[in-house]
Amino acid sequence: MRIIKQFMYVLTVTTGLIACSIAKQSAHVIVNNESNEQISMQLVISDQENGKTKEEINYSLKPGLQHVPVRKFPKGSYAIQVNANNGSICKKYPLALDTDRWIMVTYMQDDSLRLQKKYGYIDTSELKKINGKYAGLNLYVENRRPPNL
Repeated sequence: MRIIKQFMYVLTVTTGLIACSIAKQSAHVIVNNESNEQISMQLVISDQENGKTKEEINYSLKPGLQHVPVRKFPKGSYAIQVNANNGSICKKYPLALDTDRWIMVTYMQDDSLRLQKKYGYIDTSELKKINGKYAGLNLYVENRRPPNL
């Protein structure tokens, strides 16, 4: 009887440890392309400790809101880098995956007058001029799923 209890205890602890090591978190990437043209975007998720690339995604963005599929990752510290227009616009952001995260990326490209009408005051030093239009990336991470998705 005593051996059975010890065996059950070892089995329970082993199952718990395996379940904890298998659990993986998702990084949901939502991109809003506010320009009127299709652009190419590169998404790189790398390990923050050793700098190794975990996943690299090349994606062609149509105008509007879209979801970019990304695989699940083990718990840890990562860095996400988003490149647009063949690397001419780049944003990098730290990412802690201890739970599911929603990564929100906004790409905009327009002339300064239209940007000012749409957003109000715009600091053009944060934007790059590409083909006569100002272009920029905005990147932030949410802990919960945004309510409007």
